[in-house]
Amino acid sequence: MSICFMDNSSLIISSNIIEIRDALGLSQKDFALLTHLSTSTLVNIESGKKSFRIKSLDGIINFTTIKLEDLSKSNFAPPNNLREILTKKYKAVTSVCVLLRQEPSIPYCIKYKMLPTNFLNTPKETNEIKRFFLDMGWNFKANSLHTALKRMSHLVKISPHPEKNGTNLYSKK
Repeated sequence: MSICFMDNSSLIISSNIIEIRDALGLSQKDFALLTHLSTSTLVNIESGKKSFRIKSLDGIINFTTIKLEDLSKSNFAPPNNLREILTKKYKAVTSVCVLLRQEPSIPYCIKYKMLPTNFLNTPKETNEIKRFFLDMGWNFKANSLHTALKRMSHLVKISPHPEKNGTNLYSKK
């Protein structure tokens, strides 16, 4: 029997899978590879616009060890150190470690590495944020940082710089 989701619970699951992928700092392509899904299937699941079979979630559940019951909760939050947990779990699986040890996504770096610090307690320009990540060994383009920060407006306050036209300042909400 094949169960399909296409209701409010599918939107919750879709949102939670995006959160998991962000918590791992992986692209859709890499996450799909690790969870034995096609990229198009993962895109469909994450979009929440198409129905999907519960069986499609097996790879995600098996890889992350996060239960379907948890994926279905509207208040779900992946562990802050999920990337580290899975790196440790799969330390003997070279193909997994290679992907988990590569440069993480910008949303991961912002949400799981920068926001937990005091760095954005005072407003910063994009170039200052770029240097913050450069000190961690990650060289992100300023435009890419700006775009990611705009998408995280629920976590980051964006305000125009009082003295520099066309420049924004970013701080914690």
